[in-house]
Amino acid sequence: MITIIYPYRNRDQFRISNSLDSLIRQSNKEFCVIFVDYGSDFEISNSIKEFLQQYEFVRYVHSFHNNQPWSRSKAINIGLRLVETDYVFIADIDIIFHPQFIEVLASLKNPVTNVYFQIGYLGKEESQSVKVFEEYTILSKSIKEGQGLSLFSMKSLLKVNGFDEFFHFWGAEDEDVHSRLQKAGFHSRFYNTDILLLHQWHKSFESLDKNKLSVEPMLSDVFSLNKQKLRFSQRNNIVKVNFENWGKKISKNEFEVLNSNSEPLILLNKKHVIKNFIDIVLPSTHSKIIDVIFKEDVYQSTINYKIKKFLRIKTQEYYTLKEINDLVLKTLVIYYQDYLFNYEINSNLKSIQFKIKK
Repeated sequence: MITIIYPYRNRDQFRISNSLDSLIRQSNKEFCVIFVDYGSDFEISNSIKEFLQQYEFVRYVHSFHNNQPWSRSKAINIGLRLVETDYVFIADIDIIFHPQFIEVLASLKNPVTNVYFQIGYLGKEESQSVKVFEEYTILSKSIKEGQGLSLFSMKSLLKVNGFDEFFHFWGAEDEDVHSRLQKAGFHSRFYNTDILLLHQWHKSFESLDKNKLSVEPMLSDVFSLNKQKLRFSQRNNIVKVNFENWGKKISKNEFEVLNSNSEPLILLNKKHVIKNFIDIVLPSTHSKIIDVIFKEDVYQSTINYKIKKFLRIKTQEYYTLKEINDLVLKTLVIYYQDYLFNYEINSNLKSIQFKIKK
């Protein structure tokens, strides 16, 4: 048996159906699926959970990472903690599998060699159709550096404590795990003999405007941050990462306790107020839930303030909410990635609520 892990959040049912239906058509049935729902909106998660019941080989797991930045590493690790087979394939909800894929995986199993696969990318229109695998028209192919879809021995992943949970949003987690595995004495092989995996089109994370505030939390320099962490691990020959509780999911009870009624502290966007909160209040507070709302100071919109700014008269200094967003998210990713927290941008983009259990 081989376990397939799907990390998931808030994706449409059509692509899920395309992917799982291609597994139904496998010539080799010796596989199972762990479907990790990493904090989807409740309406979506309830719908997906019910939808997945038709697939007998799928185990649905929900972690209440709602209102937290996406972390593929954490979602994968939650699945890894539940794996009972010797080998695991890290999949993607966008993937359509060749009917012989599991058969090929079985032939490639090797305790010291992990295998990652070349991917065929479909265009937007092609992704909207349902076809026999061989009839799809491939737009482009992944290169050797793309290590996202891989077959691992569980022995190898456990030796390095899984994927690095530092990584949030998108980028670098796959290259990092293969790099650390090689330092631990394992090998990586690029399989490009045949195209056995097709990727359904969607907007890329790179194409999104990360320099504007949006309801979906985004960090402006996340790619640079993730690359810095990757290079640090490579330069320092780091093999093991994470704390011993890696792969921990958030329970419904933990989520409800964090989000129980409380009176949030209003913090205006004054620079000295925000700096004090991030540098002093946040690290110095213990054994309680911190609950704050970041808002713009109304004085910032007054004629008096604008005249002072125009005349270059010394006045109050402010951060934009986007700047606050980036400061807080970066702090969370670097220093508080293992804490229970809730980060929510109001739909009108006028405020940000942040809760963390210290």
